[in-house]
Amino acid sequence: MSRIATVFGATGLQGGSVVRQLLKDGTFKPRAVTRNPNSDGSKDLAKLGAEVVEGDLSSYDSIKKAIAGAEVVFATTFPGCQELEAGKFIVDAAKEVGVKYLVWSSLPSISGPSGGKYRASFLDDKAEVDIYLRASGLPHSIVYTGWFLENWTRKEYPDCASLNENGEIAFKARWVPGATAVLTWVERDIGASISALFNAYSAGRLAEINGKDYVVLSARLPIEDWHKVMETVLGRKVKVEWLHGAYGAPGYGDMLDAVNEIPWYTDRQIPDPGLTALGVKFGTLEEFVRTELRSHLGL
Repeated sequence: MSRIATVFGATGLQGGSVVRQLLKDGTFKPRAVTRNPNSDGSKDLAKLGAEVVEGDLSSYDSIKKAIAGAEVVFATTFPGCQELEAGKFIVDAAKEVGVKYLVWSSLPSISGPSGGKYRASFLDDKAEVDIYLRASGLPHSIVYTGWFLENWTRKEYPDCASLNENGEIAFKARWVPGATAVLTWVERDIGASISALFNAYSAGRLAEINGKDYVVLSARLPIEDWHKVMETVLGRKVKVEWLHGAYGAPGYGDMLDAVNEIPWYTDRQIPDPGLTALGVKFGTLEEFVRTELRSHLGL
């Protein structure tokens, strides 16, 4: 009988990375939870061998059904849903059905550290779920991410890079110049990190990872230095149009303004030594530019 790993957000960047890595490893059969099992992304995961099920993060019963029978769970929520409620539903359902180990993907709060100057519910709600999970008694780990490198290759994002008429790498950025960027290569490192944690649990090492948190980051550096990596690897000048004011979903602008005043993860070693000890080999910015960004730009 298959050992099941329920994966929320399976057609998103994080969940999809986890599903694909679990399929490669073979220890756990991924149960991919998605809002629309008939979407192209869902069908692609089913073709790879995942069990695809419908799940509604606003419904406790739906979440419980998606988790029932699973030994382990990877949980992430997304802006647009009620993240605090959904996160608590996942924790409560996992406890009720007897999940043995859960990994929760989170982000730092900005309202507390900034004294209320900045607010973003998609950050603050996740931080509240952190507290709820830690108090629940459910065996767990928490992984923290940064800004996704894939955003420089996703057409729906202003950060998406293109070549302008002068052959320069051009994009818009809402970052504050001089801000410290924390960057995550999702496809390369999220799946590998979650799989490593699941495998540690499976190998009887739960005591080592239970209650621990980890940062899944490729780099922490001034945002302009990230631009210099692009220039160095591709041999082309970067041209940035700096944006101001409102940006994307509510709270995104506040998040990027806050990062300039209160940098994230300053006390953490990168790459995370806890994850590297479990065998995770993190990708580098240079590798991302040489492979993903170069391909995106058609170079």
